[in-house]
Amino acid sequence: MQEIVIDAAKLHNFARSLCEKAGLPTEDAEQMAKLQVQTDLRGVHSHGTRALPGYLNLVLDGKLNPKPNLSIVSEGPSFAVIDGDNGMGHLASTLAMETAISKAKTTGIAAAGVHNAGHFGAAACYSIMATSDRMIGFSTTNTGNPSIVPPGGAEAVVANNAMSYALPTDERHPIVLDMACGVSSWGKIATLRMYDEPIPDGWLVDDKGQPSNNPNQGRLMAPAGGARGYGLALIMGILAGPLTGGMMACNKTITTSEHFFIAINIENFTDYDTYISDVKQGIHKIHSAKTAEGFSQVYLPGEIEWNNYDKWIENGIPIHTNHLQSLANVAEKLDINTFWE
Repeated sequence: MQEIVIDAAKLHNFARSLCEKAGLPTEDAEQMAKLQVQTDLRGVHSHGTRALPGYLNLVLDGKLNPKPNLSIVSEGPSFAVIDGDNGMGHLASTLAMETAISKAKTTGIAAAGVHNAGHFGAAACYSIMATSDRMIGFSTTNTGNPSIVPPGGAEAVVANNAMSYALPTDERHPIVLDMACGVSSWGKIATLRMYDEPIPDGWLVDDKGQPSNNPNQGRLMAPAGGARGYGLALIMGILAGPLTGGMMACNKTITTSEHFFIAINIENFTDYDTYISDVKQGIHKIHSAKTAEGFSQVYLPGEIEWNNYDKWIENGIPIHTNHLQSLANVAEKLDINTFWE
């Protein structure tokens, strides 16, 4: 058996306890647990609690600040830049999107950037936040070292930057696009390896620029859609990097991340009810669209993940035993008992 079904509330409490024991303040530990379990519930385990041991080991090794002093270093009516003080990227990113939402209530649209912070998890966590205030949210990141090879290249020059849009629908869940600019996320590669599944053709590239299926040859990935994905990765890396006071991935000598967020207040652009009416009509037409042979339904972006959420929040989250073992390993370091068999 590869998976064990885990109660979401118990996983949340466990993740919060791990963060607190590692030195995070209670409020910050709660926010970390909330975002990571939300991500697990949507089935994006690579960016949920499976990433938590990595974050906490960085804290325990003194490479990530457990108690960052988050500060707004520059701001105006519709913008802000936040120094993450080398803390968890999730925390500075939450503050950044909250700040953008608050400013957009007055100005109609606002942006916030973060520099000097850690990885921020799933980009969707922050775009989704805006939809609760009847806004459209956008988030992106400039993370890690270069790992995406441009078309015609044999060397990585941009990071596999994620980007996410979330749009309110007045239904139970918003429409959510959350995508890497590479053909896949590196977390998905790790997931395939965990389940002993092959790496699909066309995903990886070797150091000669040729297609490869060997994830052990190095962190070199093809961009999504060829030149389009490469271009997106480059632009996202500049929006979240140099624009926020950071650097492009290809210029970095350290591994801190930068992030960028936008909140768009729909009511400043159009009547909200009219917007919702048209979106709902469009959703109905998409769901009613003719399907290809072997398919029963056309889905909206993010809909499959929300289906996971609705099912698993009631019945528990299926989590791979290797994922749980990595959590157990860091729990042992922190002298915290696990709650599963």
